[in-house]
Amino acid sequence: VFDCAIKDRKFYLPGDGSMKLQFFHVEDLCKLMEILIDTKPEEHILNVGNKDVVTIKEWVDLCYSCLGKTPEFVNVTADVEQRLYFSFYNYEYYLDVSRMLKLLPETKDFKEGLKECASWYKDNEAEVRKKPMIEYIDNNMKY
Repeated sequence: VFDCAIKDRKFYLPGDGSMKLQFFHVEDLCKLMEILIDTKPEEHILNVGNKDVVTIKEWVDLCYSCLGKTPEFVNVTADVEQRLYFSFYNYEYYLDVSRMLKLLPETKDFKEGLKECASWYKDNEAEVRKKPMIEYIDNNMKY
């Protein structure tokens, strides 16, 4: 997503972009691990993630806005395998995180964390192992 924003590319959106995603900042994961080590709670199995979920479209809008851009969307039909041009498989990524929130009630604001990620990405882009999604789009998408 950041590559498309940086290069002022259209964004190829799976379907109508309503599929839900849930994220979790690595700093929150570290905080949770520390809490688990210190408190040794009875429950040993928890889902982790921000309590709020976003749609793919909302996420892409936010990613672009972190870089001062506004996306132009191209909706892609379900007959194109989503993982060929998009980061996630075609199923919703969100979990019940109520157990986790009892231990870690405050998590990093999603928008703040995303801004940090965008900044990190701009500074470290060469270190990121990328899948050839943009090449696939350029060579195969006729929208």
